[in-house]
Amino acid sequence: MAGRVVPLDARMMAAMSEPLRGRNVAGLCRQLGISRQSFYKWRARYQLEGLDGLEERSRRPQRHPYRVSLEVEERVVWWRKRLVEQGLDAGAATIHWHVSKEAPRSPSEATIWRILVRRGFVTPQPSKRPKGSIRRFEADWPNERWQADHTEWVLAGGRRVQILNLLDDHSRLCVASLAAPTVTSDVLWDTFSAAGGRWGWPSSCLSDNGLVFSGKLRGFEVDFEIRLRAAGITPITSRPFHPQTCGKVERFQQTLKKWLAARRRHLTNLTLLNTCLADFVDYYNHQRPHRGIGRTTPYKRWSAQSPARPNPTPLPPRPRPLDPNTTRYERPVVAGNVHANNRIIRLGAQYNGRTAHVVVRNSNHLAIYIDDQLIRTLAIDTTRRYQPLPPPHH
Repeated sequence: MAGRVVPLDARMMAAMSEPLRGRNVAGLCRQLGISRQSFYKWRARYQLEGLDGLEERSRRPQRHPYRVSLEVEERVVWWRKRLVEQGLDAGAATIHWHVSKEAPRSPSEATIWRILVRRGFVTPQPSKRPKGSIRRFEADWPNERWQADHTEWVLAGGRRVQILNLLDDHSRLCVASLAAPTVTSDVLWDTFSAAGGRWGWPSSCLSDNGLVFSGKLRGFEVDFEIRLRAAGITPITSRPFHPQTCGKVERFQQTLKKWLAARRRHLTNLTLLNTCLADFVDYYNHQRPHRGIGRTTPYKRWSAQSPARPNPTPLPPRPRPLDPNTTRYERPVVAGNVHANNRIIRLGAQYNGRTAHVVVRNSNHLAIYIDDQLIRTLAIDTTRRYQPLPPPHH
């Protein structure tokens, strides 16, 4: 009965029951549908305050000894708005980290979450999948495994570019983030080499099955895999259509895009975009507390242990499976073209006189290499004999 609103007629009956001496109070309460405590409460209020005492009153306590002050609550709201405007994570954990730096006695993360809910910034989601039900993998040592991926970004003028990201699996340290018109084999290896020179080379590298990273699903090795093995680094690819395997770098790119979206109108060219990426990487590595690693910074966790190293000797190439649907042969490049599969395929005049290694899969999917470097992939247009180069990215 504690939380039920007592009807007005029941309150009036309780208040006017003084003349009803000899009436069974318990029976009257059952008839009115109220407790005896409520009966005597309403009668006492009426005797002290008259009809005003019969008004329903809030059960909210007058004092909250553990509630934060309005000033602290406004500071939490200020940080929430500021972090959102900057495209940064604005959850209770991040706000708590910023507020605790300003004052030694700051509200707890749970209190901050309740403030955000009360102010309408957060909607509770009790039906979300519990974290304990998720299987997680994490490398035991820094540089034991890097995750590699690239994502697309649209500059303010509408030009589409790609951003290559390399992330340490153990510490979440971003070892490289670079924007380029297209992530080619050369861009990938140059960026990977620069990151290895700064942070040390990893013992393995995990990526998806994008052609710039791996040719495993196509029956051959791409330039990146060949160079990794030569450096003693084990190339690893995720299961097809299972992005959770590379979830750390995928999640990093989600955070990165929130940062870039808050600055989109200023990012009109690659130079400005790469400057913005460098600012974000510095913030992400050295300032932002990461929930996935105990709310410490990636650099602090990376530097807490000695990093792993690659194999001191080159790794043997992966055995190529016998695939009846795949054929390989060599062809000379003449006038910028190579003749393959009864088609004339354009490569470019810069390759004149070179020998092209052609890999044909399922009769109409081609990958063309020169000196173990992937030059072109295509699905043959069966309606034409000449296969021109695709239009360049703008």
